[in-house]
Amino acid sequence: MQNNVITAIKIGSALKKLFNEGIVRREDVFICSKLWCTDHLPEDVPKALNKTLQDLQLDYVDLYLIHWPVSAKKGSVVVKGEKLTQPDIHATWRAIEALYDSGKARAIGVNNFSSKKLGDLLEVARRIPAVNQVELHPVWQQPKLHEYCQSKGIHLTGYSPLGSQAGENIRKKFLDNPVVKTVAEELGKSPTQVALRWGLQMGHSVLPKSISEARLKENLDVFSWSIPEELLPKFSQIEQANEISFFELSTGAKIPSIGLGTYAVIRNTVTTAVKVGYRHIDCASIYGNEKEIGFALKELFDDGVVKREDLWITSKLWCTHHLPEDVPEALNQTLQDLQLDYVDLYLIHWPVSVKKGSVGVMPENLTQPDISSTWRAMEALYDSGKARAIGVSNFSSKKLGDLLEVTRINPAVNQVESHPVWQQPKLHAYCQSKGIHLSGYSPLGSQGGNNVRKKVLENPILKMVAEQLGKSPAQVALRWGLQMGHSVLPKSISEARLKENLDVFNWSIPEDLFAQLSQIEQEKLVRGSEFVHKTFGVYRTVEEFWDDEI
Repeated sequence: MQNNVITAIKIGSALKKLFNEGIVRREDVFICSKLWCTDHLPEDVPKALNKTLQDLQLDYVDLYLIHWPVSAKKGSVVVKGEKLTQPDIHATWRAIEALYDSGKARAIGVNNFSSKKLGDLLEVARRIPAVNQVELHPVWQQPKLHEYCQSKGIHLTGYSPLGSQAGENIRKKFLDNPVVKTVAEELGKSPTQVALRWGLQMGHSVLPKSISEARLKENLDVFSWSIPEELLPKFSQIEQANEISFFELSTGAKIPSIGLGTYAVIRNTVTTAVKVGYRHIDCASIYGNEKEIGFALKELFDDGVVKREDLWITSKLWCTHHLPEDVPEALNQTLQDLQLDYVDLYLIHWPVSVKKGSVGVMPENLTQPDISSTWRAMEALYDSGKARAIGVSNFSSKKLGDLLEVTRINPAVNQVESHPVWQQPKLHAYCQSKGIHLSGYSPLGSQGGNNVRKKVLENPILKMVAEQLGKSPAQVALRWGLQMGHSVLPKSISEARLKENLDVFNWSIPEDLFAQLSQIEQEKLVRGSEFVHKTFGVYRTVEEFWDDEI
């Protein structure tokens, strides 16, 4: 249970009555509660549990979990962008460990933690989490997380085992799944019972929810029978619901994995893209079309096609506005042009500065960048809520490392050229180690013109993989990015291609073919030569500009 005060008090009254009437004793009931995001500061953790114990009328809970690997400002009623803060899970966990030592929490664990976040925690934990409670059901089986938790002795508990928390459409999605229904019919059980029994046989505890007595009883009828071994493998054939449609950033926000690149894109293209399913629009002031995009967005909102919160809007700070006093001015202009109150992500476009008012990048206008000062101004935009997340673009590992030495808020994203012909494995590994999400622009080579696009999409290995999978080279290039853990930002003005680029979720590149893509000869196609000059600026060669990472 989450400590919603009214609910917790009612549950506490119910428990007291059950104990007083002798229906059960305290030791017969396993009570789990969770620490909410607003109480992550070490001094707030024991207060939160004490409040839960008071409401539940208990001396201890059997299990206490960190609800999300996300922190929010104390007192926030709703957790959203401007309320999010920098989490310090290690400090929170030390306070949770103290609760275990006190006996007020008989076991401690986490909730909604990925394998990566668990691994980071295990490096510093004095007491290993006993449990990781996550979304778990036949349509989202999480085999890698299951295997990881099993290897570390962490028990997996499945919430929403019937999809109920996400509403009836999700519940229907997998209770009507042909595999679940077929197995249920063969066993003479309901799809609900089969879904729950699957979880038990996988070694998970399951937490179904119902307000109907009949369903409560039905959900308990999962112990005197089992799914036979010959039927259990059929569940692995079920198409998984979460097909990399989002990536979670260090802020806790979820960035849609496919976005529309908007360089040289017109208003109608944005409207069409959103109508066919795009929820991530990647803009930049230098593209010169944010006003057009703003009109498209306003029309989409006014017509009820989408709401503002349904879309992820990224924009970028151009090189002319790197001075700290110019940074908020630049974002305010972007917000005015886009007709928005905030952007979901704001990036430093290049690690380069030029004189304010410059049109184009002329060598004589290049100036000495002060990325640290620019970043402090970016952090202030995050604090203001006008930029829900902040990051960088076209930064090498070296430049990221230099920036991380002075940041108060780490970049959530590094947007770079990324596709099978320029895979950047070292940058990928570095960003992953620092919790920085990589987003790939020009994933089809399109920003560099048809010759560059051709160089990517006509690569023999890419074409071979596409032919084997019955997909287009563009789809394979995009799916490669998703499976690497990158969001991707293809651009197209054709409705047919916009739709084709979205068809990358209900299939995957098998491991053997995926490995072949790593054999592609590498070549950087977007080189940033305009920022290099033998006299002006600070970079004398392209190699120096990219810190020898090309």
